[in-house]
Amino acid sequence: MNRLLANHDRVLALGAHPDDLEVGAGGLLARLAAEGADVTMGVVSVPTLAQQRVAEAKAGARILGGELFVVCEERECRVEDVPMHELVRRLDRLLEQVRPALVITHSAHDLHWDHGLVHRATVSALRRTPCDLLAYLSSPEMNAQSRGLGQCFVDITSTIETKIAAIRAHASQLPKLDTDATRDVARGVGRISGFAYAEAYEVLRVRI
Repeated sequence: MNRLLANHDRVLALGAHPDDLEVGAGGLLARLAAEGADVTMGVVSVPTLAQQRVAEAKAGARILGGELFVVCEERECRVEDVPMHELVRRLDRLLEQVRPALVITHSAHDLHWDHGLVHRATVSALRRTPCDLLAYLSSPEMNAQSRGLGQCFVDITSTIETKIAAIRAHASQLPKLDTDATRDVARGVGRISGFAYAEAYEVLRVRI
């Protein structure tokens, strides 16, 4: 993975809601940013408390070293409230702006319905875009039977504390977010991949 990281100067990470990216891919995003990549963190929808949650998402992105972009910023909504063709159109436009070398999105095997919709829209929007593509689970401890875990392991030992700090930026969601569990999962994934802390990804496309 070290060689791949060196080739990813522009990164687009997509999450259905605020905090999904921090929980699922915060360690990798912080590492990419620290290694000099331009990291755009796209949040598709904000279902409730829009003003507060967007502010929290900006804080989380700032901690990780990324720049926040809200795909459906005009109203509070769930991903399923946005027609698929409209979501793909918006992602098409974002991809044109960012021109990423690497895209990170939700896994199709994620148990959350909105996460699966974002995966489908992402893959559709990438139909003509040459880039690498990884998929993550926002709540690995709640998706223990997923087939998507363990194809690619990323060492986040140097960024685990940054990831935890970014998660904690989402103050309105902290009663639902167990940062101790996040640390435990990263330690467990690291144990089977040879790192102190790691994140696991599903490899959807890698150009060699």
